[in-house]
Amino acid sequence: MGASNTSGARMAQLNPRDAEFIYHEGAGHLNHLIAVYFFETSLHPSAEFTAEQAVAWVTARLGCDRMFTQRVQRTPLGLDHPYWVTDPDFDVRKHVYVNKINETGWAALQKPLSALLTTKMDLRRPPWELHFFVGLEGLEELPGRLTAVVLKSHHSAADGIAIRTLGETIFSGKVQQAGSEPPVPFVRARIFTKSLLGFPGRIYRFARQVPGNRRAQRDADAAKRAGEWVESLNERPAVRFNGKVSGVASLEPMTMSGEQVRAIKDSVPGATVNDVLLAVVGGALTRYLTEKDERPRDSLIAMVPRSVRKVEAWESANQLVALLVDMHTQVKSPLERLALISSSARSEKARTSHPAVRRAGAAVETTPAPLMRLMAYARKQNDHSLDRPRYQHTMVSNIPLSVEGLTLAGAPGAAVLAVQAPIDGDGLRHFMVAAAGGGLTLNVIADTATMPDLHHYIELLRASFDDLAAAAAMQTADSPDQEVAS
Repeated sequence: MGASNTSGARMAQLNPRDAEFIYHEGAGHLNHLIAVYFFETSLHPSAEFTAEQAVAWVTARLGCDRMFTQRVQRTPLGLDHPYWVTDPDFDVRKHVYVNKINETGWAALQKPLSALLTTKMDLRRPPWELHFFVGLEGLEELPGRLTAVVLKSHHSAADGIAIRTLGETIFSGKVQQAGSEPPVPFVRARIFTKSLLGFPGRIYRFARQVPGNRRAQRDADAAKRAGEWVESLNERPAVRFNGKVSGVASLEPMTMSGEQVRAIKDSVPGATVNDVLLAVVGGALTRYLTEKDERPRDSLIAMVPRSVRKVEAWESANQLVALLVDMHTQVKSPLERLALISSSARSEKARTSHPAVRRAGAAVETTPAPLMRLMAYARKQNDHSLDRPRYQHTMVSNIPLSVEGLTLAGAPGAAVLAVQAPIDGDGLRHFMVAAAGGGLTLNVIADTATMPDLHHYIELLRASFDDLAAAAAMQTADSPDQEVAS
């Protein structure tokens, strides 16, 4: 389900790619997204809502997405994927909260944000919450008085791109009332009958697709052997962030100069802003583990979500594939490492764009719900022992959120954050979004048990960024026409 007004569809089935997030939901694997929008209210006191005003403001925008008024209805016996249905007991007051902040500084907001991040959503109700934090002051790099609006939504309803579109809609100043949509009568009985009658056909379609899926995998293996990409799916020793999470997380942002990021990017032919981000993270993470006497024996790998909206035409809210990018952390030279990262990222994009790989990945579209649920159950039994190798060590994502043009009751947007809870096997996550004034904000989320000193890690990230910026500046000064070959 994308971020669009589809409230006319009274009962729509989730795409298997979206349903997967529901099957995997559980302790240690929370599948919600959080976007935090900051608005400058010093000259706009009307944007500091009371609880009643917040409810009225949200009610006027419930028509922006059916996620606001529909809930997930699972199928009896789990024979098929869930459906979106109108919630007959919907009450906007159970989704909207206003909190008055009486202390200054980031810590006053960090504690409630951390709690929201690690609290499971109730999927028996429409999967969203809006939290208004009013009276914020003393935030570094955000002077003045602020209201922070936290949009918490489940990944089954939208990915990062869809959340961006939804944010642009609800903070546009336009009103979009929800249409009258009566609940579907006898919804459980209807869904059960439909899933029971359709089950044999789904099993038949799945069986018919198996030979084609195998051919696709053989074709992908042949393309890999032919050198169409350099394989990154290689197991590496685990690091401390690959264990089970404690359920307590901390988060902290840092802002990078957009001008410096571009200068670093331009110092390596073909490099992208994402590559620069990976180089920054790889350098800092290696330093952090080295300080803990846990320097990795092999290069660290980052899982990087990639939107395939320009490659595929999936009928799902989530249109992502996972890149596994080697951060070449064994290389000391910052720009040489960036060049290698850029090459590895291009190789992963080539792999995930290859027709055979895309055909193999499409197998999820015909996988029966009981099999997907069984696979999710098997994952939950994983003890995530650090004695076993991993394919990735951290997550690095670039979500194109922005506050440009966004307003709250006349108050202009000042900043935005994007975060996602640490999960078992992935206790350290990085999300980059656009900052006001052309900069970039890196939001870091860490499981507190494995990284109790997040602020120190932020300092290492700044140092890693400074090293890259200094190397790029030195290269330009020494030889303006010379670039690092990638």
